[in-house]
Parts: sequence; structure tokens; C-alpha cells
Amino acid sequence: MATISVLLSTYNGQKYITEQIQSILKQTFSDFVLYIRDDGSSDDTLNIIHNLASTDSRIVVINDVSEDTNTNLGFGESFSTIAKYALTNSDASYFAFCDQDDYWEEDKLEVALSYFEKANSDTPILFASNYYICDNTLNVTGTFNETNPMTGVTFENLFFEGVFPGFTMMINRKLAELSFDNNYSKDIYYHDKWVTLIALGLNGQIIYSEKPLAKYRRHSDAVSSTNLGIIKKIKWRVDKVLNGDFCPRTRQMLKCFSELFYSQVDTETKRFLDTFNSGKIFKKTFYPKHLRRSFSGEVMLRLILLLGKL
Repeated sequence: MATISVLLSTYNGQKYITEQIQSILKQTFSDFVLYIRDDGSSDDTLNIIHNLASTDSRIVVINDVSEDTNTNLGFGESFSTIAKYALTNSDASYFAFCDQDDYWEEDKLEVALSYFEKANSDTPILFASNYYICDNTLNVTGTFNETNPMTGVTFENLFFEGVFPGFTMMINRKLAELSFDNNYSKDIYYHDKWVTLIALGLNGQIIYSEKPLAKYRRHSDAVSSTNLGIIKKIKWRVDKVLNGDFCPRTRQMLKCFSELFYSQVDTETKRFLDTFNSGKIFKKTFYPKHLRRSFSGEVMLRLILLLGKL
């Protein structure tokens, strides 16, 4: 069986999916299986995947039972479905995540694996790397972070902000089992935040490489606050948080983590989970530890808590 399971959920990704899959198939470390589940695409994505799978036996297409076209589960549940399938149908030691529109450097898996070989496989381990920021055609415009972005990050921070995007990550089997071998992971939207929370909360190891190992495609038509003025940016962020899905997804993650791992964390972490799973608005609002790393993010989160939205 393959050493690494690569996990990919697709949805209407026909424009870039061939380029991404080819970058995976060209890896210098070749002992992997690429598990792909399409989440009910209406474009040509599924046909492209099947055509590529017919040329390389390392591609395994996951189909829903008795379905010609997979049900649209949404990104979180689709990804969880792939992870569970890979855990059940392989004895892979490592699991790598990828997105349908990015691009992998050819030594991505080889470099990640070299870090795991030096680590203790009995503990949950997460590896993540720096990455290139690119335009639609993968012209490099910058990099993510040369220094370790986990510096100064606490378990509490991770519920309210992300650190690593999933396509930069590889995790060991121990962390994969803790994260996905349960009935809760299907309700988690952000698998990258979920595995990071578990690794940090259960005293695992988080490794970061400053070497960029992937290219992140930033779409020109994507909605972003980066091109807005300061006032419009604040309004955009407030509206996105108050009227978007940040609050319900965060509440769900708090609930799921507590129900799975409450007995395995220390007293201080239990106190945090008890507080933020409760309806005690003022106790949450005036929680004594920093919940966001930036001042503006901290102020906004405290206002959200005071309004009882989270």
C-alpha cells in the first residue's frame, strides 16, 4: 500500500483541475494514492478526473453508493468523506490535503516526508509549509510567511482565526484518525483549522518549513477586503462576520472538539471550552486571555461576543 494518501474534493473546477492533478502526479516522491471525490459538479470536472484516472492507477475516484453523480454535500462533509474513505481503504502513514485550483512544487511530498521521518509517529503530527502567492496564471507575486506563523498562536486563538491553509499540510495517521475517524468531522467546514486545533490541543507536534512548496492561485474576481479603503474594509469585515457563517461554524467546532476531546485536555483548556460552549455573554466577552493576535481582530471579536452572536 502507498505511503501517502492525497485527498482532494472538487466542485466545478474544470478550469484548473488538470493542471493541479498533473502537478501531483509529477511529484518526486511517487508512492502515493490520490483520492478524489467530486461534490456534484455541473461542469466537465468529473469527466476530466475520470480521463486522468484512466492514465494513472494512483488516482482513485470515490463515488457515492448507487449514484451516477455524487450528492452535493458541501466542502466540509465532502472532504470528511474522502478522509474517512482513505483511512478505511489504505494503511497510509501520512495524509496530504490539496485544493482543486492550486499547484504543487514537484518536491512537495518529498520535503514533507523528510520532516516526518525525524519525528515521533506515536503523537499527532502536522506539517505545513510556506507557499507562493500567484495570479490566475500562476505568476508569482509573493510568498505567505517566511517565519513560522504559529509563533504566538494559542489553542484559544485557533478557534477564531486560521493559520495554515489545507493545501500546505500533511499529517500523520495518528492525527488523521483523531480528526476524521468519528461522527463529528462531517460537521466541520474548515478541515485545516480542525486538524491544527487537535494537534495543538492534544500536545502534538506542529512543524513548519519556510520553503514554499505550493502555488496559491489568487483569483482576480475573488471577493476580498484587500482592495478596499479603511472604512469600507471595516464595514466589509463586520458584515462578513455578523451575517456570514463565521459564528455558527465556530460554535460547531467548539461543540465538536469538546464532545470528542474534553477528557483529554488540561484544566485550563476545559475552563475555556466550558466558557465558550455556554450562553454566558459577559463571561465570554471579558475572557482574560487574548483570543485574536491583532488588536483590530480582538476588538471586533469582543464586540461580536458582547452582541451574543458567538
